[in-house]
Amino acid sequence: MNASIVTPKPNNPPEELTKLSQGYIVKATIAILSILLFFVLYTSLIIALFYLVYIAITYEVGSINKFTILIKLGAIAGTVMLALFTLKFIFKLRNHKPDNRIKLNKEENKELFSFIEDICKSSGAPKPKNIYVDPDVNAYVSYTNVWLSLFLPTKKELTIGLGLVSSLNLSEFKAVIAHEFGHFAQRSMKIGSYIHSANTIINGMIFSRDKWDEILDQWRDSDIRLSFAAWIITPVIWVIRRVLTLFYMLLNRMHSLLSQEMEFNADKVAVKVAGSDAIVSALWRLEHGFTNWNTIVSNAFHASKKEVYSKNLYHHKGIALEKQKENFTTILNGLPVDQNGSRVFFSISENAKVSMYASHPPNALREKSAKSPFLKCDIDTRSPWILFSNKLVLQEMLTKLVYEKYLQKNPTQFVEEADFQQFIEAESIENSLFEEYENTFQNRFITIPSISKIDLLHKESLSLEDLKKELKILMLPVKDIEALMQKANEIASGTTKDKKLMYKDKMYTKKDIQTVYDILIADREALFLSSFTAWDEKFIGYFYQLAQQKQQAEVLIKRYEQHQKIVGLFQFLLTSKNEILTNISQLQSIGEVTQIMVDNLANDIKQKVKHINAELMQFYTIEFIPLPNIETVAELKKALFDDGQLKEEKGRIFENDGINRIIIAIDNGIVSCNRIENKSIEQILKTHKELLQN
Repeated sequence: MNASIVTPKPNNPPEELTKLSQGYIVKATIAILSILLFFVLYTSLIIALFYLVYIAITYEVGSINKFTILIKLGAIAGTVMLALFTLKFIFKLRNHKPDNRIKLNKEENKELFSFIEDICKSSGAPKPKNIYVDPDVNAYVSYTNVWLSLFLPTKKELTIGLGLVSSLNLSEFKAVIAHEFGHFAQRSMKIGSYIHSANTIINGMIFSRDKWDEILDQWRDSDIRLSFAAWIITPVIWVIRRVLTLFYMLLNRMHSLLSQEMEFNADKVAVKVAGSDAIVSALWRLEHGFTNWNTIVSNAFHASKKEVYSKNLYHHKGIALEKQKENFTTILNGLPVDQNGSRVFFSISENAKVSMYASHPPNALREKSAKSPFLKCDIDTRSPWILFSNKLVLQEMLTKLVYEKYLQKNPTQFVEEADFQQFIEAESIENSLFEEYENTFQNRFITIPSISKIDLLHKESLSLEDLKKELKILMLPVKDIEALMQKANEIASGTTKDKKLMYKDKMYTKKDIQTVYDILIADREALFLSSFTAWDEKFIGYFYQLAQQKQQAEVLIKRYEQHQKIVGLFQFLLTSKNEILTNISQLQSIGEVTQIMVDNLANDIKQKVKHINAELMQFYTIEFIPLPNIETVAELKKALFDDGQLKEEKGRIFENDGINRIIIAIDNGIVSCNRIENKSIEQILKTHKELLQN
């Protein structure tokens, strides 16, 4: 291997370091017993139901008449349907292969393959059959064929995300790859394959609704003389599904417990190869790496609406990381130091409790485990990109995959790197503008009074400092509610030791957490409406008065009017989506519904789409004041929807998946409207700031 790419290793790691813990062995044993129990009962169910088919076919009818013939045929049909119910998952078996990755050629990536082979030797793990790269901030191992792995020794594959490569230094990258090789060496990884298989079976029987269910529904709707058997097996199917639901929860609970132990053990392999600090600092940096990469992809999506495409998104990720480097270093240097002289990256707080079904332990517990015992090792701060001889080619190939697979775009022309970077810069929100006003505009719409009312308001004698002090007081109960909302989220996800939440002298348990969360949301909205309207009017009045003094009121009024219309559209889209979902929920609550009822709801939704499009056409008539990256009405249309409006679906939308396309399109419009509203309020605050400075 090229000596320049050798990285430091810890001296004399203990031989017992990666030995399986007692907890690991116990949980693996319980998981195996759970899987065996499931497959024994499942096999017994298949045998029993096919035996019923045999009985139904061979049972001799005493006297032959119309009634006994119908009973015979019904028994055969019913038992066959039950037997097929247990096997319908077979028709969905697939060895799914990710379509967002590229297989690496060993001859073209000698440095990387040599680096990985060296990690294999250090960790004692087998070499991967193939190495792939994908666009994301991740790394994972998988079987070449999940279903074959149930019965035969099957080789594994390694996938490396280029977003991960961009986020770490060489020692951290080595630790993450060694962690994945820790999974390579774990025989219990096969347990995951069995649980995946069991989940596929159970999911097909419990949750999936397919041709089998359609046939059963049609059979029940037929003449009672023919459908009696369908009605008899319906409660049987219900009971089977309820029992399987319990197994589904049990298996995933067992697997999550084992997965947490597997993560601890794989971390130990990383420590053995790269020391204690590397894997912990990698976890810390990856939290920021995810956010950074998601922002880049989001910017690429918005830029694509203007036909602005980058040939290499990783170039811009690198720029973003470089800009954050100084702040990163400051945060890093501010972290506490433990008795080993190592930075403490994660704090063990009450939130360190892991969710019941989480596959990864909290990072704080992983840090504690990785440093017990602590293995010191020098850090190689070079970039992992030195391992890739064809770095630019790979980056451009993966960028193309992002556009094709994530954004459903096929660009043929690309802008200069500087032009795309300029687009990214224009998308950045100046947080300081919002922080100056207690972030009050982040979760609510500002109330802008009518022009005639502003004329009256600006005559009042106001002080900006007094307004800020008043706002600080107004935000106190809002922040209290938001703290409770955060606590409710933690209780719901199982990431806090607390099991109950007290609000307004009433105690809510975990099963009631959605109820209290809805109450908190409603109370926060009520606070916004009741307490902030007067403040907003004084706030607007203050800056209108200032603009009048500086002969700039006309431009400010136009921004206020435009913002009102943007907020109006935003609220209309939110209301429209909620109405559609409420109507669907109401129909589902009825139970048995007729085709006429479904068709009537479909027609109502189609009319709602037409109404939305009419509102959009009206919205586009505004006298548009340019916003960052949205300079014209034509660009405003594309920023909201690809064609400026919702596609009007045809046919039976509940059968041709049209309803999902409508909901997704409205959701995307809401997200885009939120982006535009953020830009608009930011420009208002910038205008206010300029008025203060001039």
